[in-house]
Amino acid sequence: MKKIIAAFDGLNFSESNLKYALQIAELEKGHLTGVFLDDRTYTSYKIYDLVFEEGVSESKMSKLRHEDQDKRKAATNKFEQECVIHKLNFNVHHDKNYAIKELIHESIFADLLIVSRQESFTHHQEKFPSHFIKETLLSAQCPILLTPEAHHITEKIIFLYDGHPDSILALKMFVYLLPGFLNLPIEVISVKAMEDNLHLPDGFLMKEWIKKYFSKSEFVVLKGIPDLEIVAHLQREQSSCMVVLGSYHRSGFSMWLRSSMADVLAKNFDMPLFISHQSK
Repeated sequence: MKKIIAAFDGLNFSESNLKYALQIAELEKGHLTGVFLDDRTYTSYKIYDLVFEEGVSESKMSKLRHEDQDKRKAATNKFEQECVIHKLNFNVHHDKNYAIKELIHESIFADLLIVSRQESFTHHQEKFPSHFIKETLLSAQCPILLTPEAHHITEKIIFLYDGHPDSILALKMFVYLLPGFLNLPIEVISVKAMEDNLHLPDGFLMKEWIKKYFSKSEFVVLKGIPDLEIVAHLQREQSSCMVVLGSYHRSGFSMWLRSSMADVLAKNFDMPLFISHQSK
């Protein structure tokens, strides 16, 4: 039985992330662990909410703390109730230390991590990806399903293939972890330089492998700059697609120059992203 962990902020509970977690755990007959990141340093209120002319209000602090406790308890109850309704094997972890550190540690002992792309565990607005999401994508020790704000039933798989082993590894992990999705059609997308031919990298081997698992497959080779061409191509797709892609890691220098493909897709599309990479 696969161990699936779903990360939640109990103070800003993601219903969409819960729906994806329930769907996948039910489809794959996996054990679902709700990881509630109850970071002691993170609250729903800001310090200046407590400051008055006479100083810090202890009564106001106590009231806000209890409200946060109630929110976190309600989120946990919601998760447990839905798991019971869906007849899932499940449990709950309450991690009270630094959120990102706790989640990375949990991922070592998981087969799949499901997390909302909106998570930040901060009071202030952050551009996507938040520090929390960026660190999770870079450091998680298992594949990640990055979920959008709205839940959609998945009807098609899109695989971004650049010929690199990391991209093949991502699809292998998808196939092994989520066999319940193999009845869906898959579209394999590659982007090549303008001066290159239109042949799929290792096309014979790639098509042979794909057809072992997927009965409906389509192969598309585009020319140009990958970020631009993939975004333009996906704009013709529906939000009912799930995108599979490989390594999030980039060298320090190139990361300053351009975003990860995962960042580009999550900013532009309301689609779940299945991301897998080799641990660095």
